[in-house]
Amino acid sequence: MTILHDHKLKLVSSAKYLGITLQSNLKWSKHTDNIIANGNKSLGFLKRNLKTSCQNIKTQAYLALVRPKLEYSCSVWDPHTVEQTSKIEMVQRRAARYVCNRYHNISSPTDMINTLNWPTLQERRTRTRLIMFYKIVHQIVAIPSAILIPSDSRTRKNHNYTFRHISTKKDTYKYSFFPYTITQWNLLPMQTVAVATVDTFREQLTPAVLHKFI
Repeated sequence: MTILHDHKLKLVSSAKYLGITLQSNLKWSKHTDNIIANGNKSLGFLKRNLKTSCQNIKTQAYLALVRPKLEYSCSVWDPHTVEQTSKIEMVQRRAARYVCNRYHNISSPTDMINTLNWPTLQERRTRTRLIMFYKIVHQIVAIPSAILIPSDSRTRKNHNYTFRHISTKKDTYKYSFFPYTITQWNLLPMQTVAVATVDTFREQLTPAVLHKFI
């Protein structure tokens, strides 16, 4: 038993901190289950209360009330397993059916999402992580960058902002923010990482650039 300031600390397998559910095994399954449940709940609310045929209105409602719940602080918890990634994407696929009002089982949610021009949630999480990494590299946010070690100048690299890979055998660390994002950052072209502002960097992260990571 652990005591802190005369209070007994309860041993738990998971706990919510600043809106993110942390697990003792360092996995994100419980957090993804929570956000999926919240996203589906909000989507159900829209279906019951926003009965309009206007796709634009329903799209704006989804983007304002549902998608943010699926992306809050996603640079921290971005999952890597196919199972968790697919479960999150299912919420957006249901939203596409709602927006397009097409519920027949032969209707393709993928086609609907492409027609609506919605990027996948995985693509958006990758984009968010890379933007945060750019801010860390250029000291725009107060996150220590001591873990970032420039790669050896003798090694082959895509650009001058390449960092040494962090080696690990554990998936929980391998796919955490720094090891996972360093690998992707190093693959970006020089004209993308060398831009002077966050806004320009964001514009450089086109679907074509992000596709290699999805």
